[in-house]
Amino acid sequence: MTRKIFLNIAYIALFSALIFILTYFIKIPYALNNGYFNLSDALIVFSSIYFGPIVSIPSAIISTSLADLFSGYASSIIFTIIAKSLESLVAFIMFKFLFKHKYLKYILLYISIIPMVLTYFVYYLIVNNFSLLPSLTSSSFDIIQGIIGVSLGLVLYLMLDKIDVSNRYIYTRN
Repeated sequence: MTRKIFLNIAYIALFSALIFILTYFIKIPYALNNGYFNLSDALIVFSSIYFGPIVSIPSAIISTSLADLFSGYASSIIFTIIAKSLESLVAFIMFKFLFKHKYLKYILLYISIIPMVLTYFVYYLIVNNFSLLPSLTSSSFDIIQGIIGVSLGLVLYLMLDKIDVSNRYIYTRN
């Protein structure tokens, strides 16, 4: 049991660092300074379906919150925590419960971007004084970011799925 705890801590630290790099160093700011496009969703989705929420949720919270703080978006940290936690949890649930379906489990992973987009949409509404057009514009970029992120996360998962990692959850093995 102790080995598994230490492995989880190591995976959380590793994915926190990797997600932070993809979030902070690879970013494209949105119009109206509402946020920024990044590739964090790729590793968040990958860690959700490869290791489960025990690794993915803490690493997503730590890394994206720090990236928001260092990027000057401290006001969005609470929304980031909610958005990335829900994204990770929904990806895990979609994949776990649909594991026996050959293609459906991959297609329905794209549902995990919905809570992220809706959470950030609320943030954009608040920041833009409830103006709908700039909020929808920023949310459209979040949709694109989510689709690209889930796609990259799936590619990474399919590439690494055959590697035996002792701490992985049983449902991910074929």
